[in-house]
Amino acid sequence: MISTTETAPSRGRITLRLQARDFSRDWRRYNLVANYVAEYTSYFFEHKDRAENVISSVLYELLEYMVGMSLDDSELALGLITRDGRLYFEIATSGATREGYGQHQELLADLARGDLDGLYRRMLVSESEGQGSRRSLGIAMLAHDYRAEFSTSVDRAGAVAMSASIGHDEMNP
Repeated sequence: MISTTETAPSRGRITLRLQARDFSRDWRRYNLVANYVAEYTSYFFEHKDRAENVISSVLYELLEYMVGMSLDDSELALGLITRDGRLYFEIATSGATREGYGQHQELLADLARGDLDGLYRRMLVSESEGQGSRRSLGIAMLAHDYRAEFSTSVDRAGAVAMSASIGHDEMNP
């Protein structure tokens, strides 16, 4: 389970445990989970329709990204909480592939350089058709379009947790 250290009262908490292989077997499950969670949590925002769209989009990309780097028998833990004017998404996988983790490190380094416009444009016109490139494009899109901020932690057993946060202003047109 993902735990969050709270410094202020929180709203909109949801936690799910999912199997990575379930998404590999049926890609429609990304949409089903993202839309369900978005519909459930969007009521916490003044502009419910906009919030539902943003939450669903962010969650879909994060799920696809983390499943793509996960070992097939991994468990995913998904957490969502709103606090201090931000919406926090936390997704952890109990095991990541070496290749997936390596691509993840490269992507985080690219995002840390701060040239989101340049990175996003390069990825959009890239001739790379690999699955990892498409997943990375989704994360770059979140950083570019929703000003998402990311952090990652890894434990000794190979579990990887990724957090993304977006400001509540993204849900208010």
